[in-house]
Amino acid sequence: MKTRTKLLAHVLVAACTCFSASAWAQSAKAQALPEVSNDWRYIVAPYLWLTNINGSVYYGGSEITSSFISAGNVLSHLNIGGMIELEAHKGDFGISADLMYATLSNTTSTPLGPRVSIDANTTVTQGIYTVAATYTVAKSSSLYADMLLGARIVSLGSTTNFSLNGNPPLSMKAATNTTITDPVIGFKGRARISDSDWFVPFYLDIGGGGSTEVTTQAFLGLGRAFDWGDAVLGVKNLYFQQRNQGATTNMDLFGLALGVAFKF
Repeated sequence: MKTRTKLLAHVLVAACTCFSASAWAQSAKAQALPEVSNDWRYIVAPYLWLTNINGSVYYGGSEITSSFISAGNVLSHLNIGGMIELEAHKGDFGISADLMYATLSNTTSTPLGPRVSIDANTTVTQGIYTVAATYTVAKSSSLYADMLLGARIVSLGSTTNFSLNGNPPLSMKAATNTTITDPVIGFKGRARISDSDWFVPFYLDIGGGGSTEVTTQAFLGLGRAFDWGDAVLGVKNLYFQQRNQGATTNMDLFGLALGVAFKF
């Protein structure tokens, strides 16, 4: 796990170094703002999100439990993960998708006596998928913005394997899965800094319905355009609050996001 954490940290440092060094290079083909035309244009943008996780459960207005997991701890328990944004546009219309998936695991051992202990291995899978249709509402030399209407799908699953190291040894398994789908509405775009290749990307949506009282996602950063695409560094936040049988659960994910966007 420590090796994986160091590797991800080295990737982030290397990407930031390349991002800073490349900022001095000039490219005549760089486009800080998209050019709207009747031709199809595509964007593929993998990114790394180093997120802190805050969560709480309330019942009757009182907090039952809360937890905080730092970005470093998340990486130390990460088995596999992937994050990517996809876009396709033709004229003022388009579609976008923000796809995130991660599997984390943790093992604990609780001694019950000199020769007896309970071991628990828990694996948590989390998928957050935001898909939307977009329409361009601003396209000037200094600002580009799309309105968006779509849905966010949150898929959460956990499996815990228990083993009692006694005589005789015993084992059992517990699992749960939840999928939540909510409509969202919002906007996204970028503002160009002066007449340079630098820009400020922004994103904001809000939604809810059913068991979800509210869900929001926001991003604000700094980017630079190159002839091959964009490099972006910023902060991203995802929040959702769910009510189930009188109990309210909220989850708040906030952290640094670094990505590159390839344009076709």
